[in-house]
Amino acid sequence: MRSIRAYLLRRLCAGVALLLLAAGFGVFVVFTRSMEGQFDLNLTDRVQALASILIQAEEDEVEVLFSDELMPEYDPVRDDPEHRPAYFELWYDDGRLLEASESLEGKRLAIAPTPGMEPQHWTAVLPDGREGRYVVQRVVVHHVYPEEGPDRPTAAKILIVVARGREDLVAAERMVLIYCTIAALVLIAAIVLLARQAVERGLAPANRLGATLDAIQVEDLPERLDVGPVPAELVPVAEKVDALIQRLAVALERERRTSADIAHELRTPISELLTLSEVHLRNGRSNGNGKDGAHEALGTVRDVAWRMGHSVSTLLKLARLETGSETFENEPVDVGAVLVELLRPHAANQRARELRVHNDVEPDETVDGDEDALRIVLSNLIGNATHYSPTGGTVRIALERDDAGWRLHVENAAPGLAPADIDTLTQPFWRKDRARADREHAGLGLALSRALADRVDLDLSFRLEDGVFRASLGTLVESRPGG
Repeated sequence: MRSIRAYLLRRLCAGVALLLLAAGFGVFVVFTRSMEGQFDLNLTDRVQALASILIQAEEDEVEVLFSDELMPEYDPVRDDPEHRPAYFELWYDDGRLLEASESLEGKRLAIAPTPGMEPQHWTAVLPDGREGRYVVQRVVVHHVYPEEGPDRPTAAKILIVVARGREDLVAAERMVLIYCTIAALVLIAAIVLLARQAVERGLAPANRLGATLDAIQVEDLPERLDVGPVPAELVPVAEKVDALIQRLAVALERERRTSADIAHELRTPISELLTLSEVHLRNGRSNGNGKDGAHEALGTVRDVAWRMGHSVSTLLKLARLETGSETFENEPVDVGAVLVELLRPHAANQRARELRVHNDVEPDETVDGDEDALRIVLSNLIGNATHYSPTGGTVRIALERDDAGWRLHVENAAPGLAPADIDTLTQPFWRKDRARADREHAGLGLALSRALADRVDLDLSFRLEDGVFRASLGTLVESRPGG
């Protein structure tokens, strides 16, 4: 797995190392050029020193007042192995040799092809085989005698060539290179340490976030993630993780509540089955022949098993909807015919409870949607309306449509329902009064209807006004009261 810490350290250290090496190379170049300039200036000063000891008393005759004591660098001392002599030559303008240093020992120096009055520097091999630096300059003799009068000779021009070895310069340049390298390595090591500390400090909030997440227990999710102050780059991550934990907490709470509700719903029919089996087993042993009782017991078992199977089937349907494994098709649906078919099973209940059902939807009315989903949702809405309406109440079904879409309304009186109950209607197993809840309704119909409506992009809403409960389903979004 790629490490951000290692990536940052590699990039930072490599970048800084390259910058330091470039800076060190620049410093080395500047220093070496400066030293080479000083070296050439020293050669030029030697030319001027030799020019200062030239004396002319006659025409084309120049005397050199050279002294080994004053200029020992030109002395070819052989008993000192560390001695590296310098060299000079003095030439008349007509090509005659005026003077040469004893260090040449009869050899000659290289001369630039076009010497002039300005000093010219170049690098060439010295007579003893060393790499050397040369300078050549044509000078006018300054000390001419007599200084004034008609007998004063014309000042002669002398070509001066000076050369010396570059070993001292090379050694100095090498030392500069070593110092620059050592300084760069020390700085790189220091920057690596500082970069490591900076990266560790910069990633500390991420480490705290990881430690906080690692310490979270599923059984005890925090209300809010507390990781302390975090940099701006981690704020979106912390917020998303916090939101994820909140959604997880809601899902776990819903799962716990659903599990408890399932246990509550199944405990009653299971207890009935156990009680029923014990009673009839006991009666069968005492009476010897219990065919009628067995028939009655089997009927009761069938009803209980049907309720249990219906609850499980609905729960499985909800699970498939949540995972997105159900597929739907949007097509024209004859909603008028569907309503007639869905109202037919409730006719006996309507007569028994003297309910008035007004279906204002024409039989040939069509809407766009998935027929199976519409059947399930509308069946639940009509079933709730006919079941929970008070005796003698009215159930009204109406269709509203315009160019933007359609919306179906199912209304019934609901004297026992409170406005605060509207938000909990679609929670699984929710019922207004569990103690008086009937066995036929497990509280899963509206939860399934909500999940189905969301999956087929239909808006399902509920409102309670003046004791009248209205459920609305369709593509039109119903305006909320006060909205």
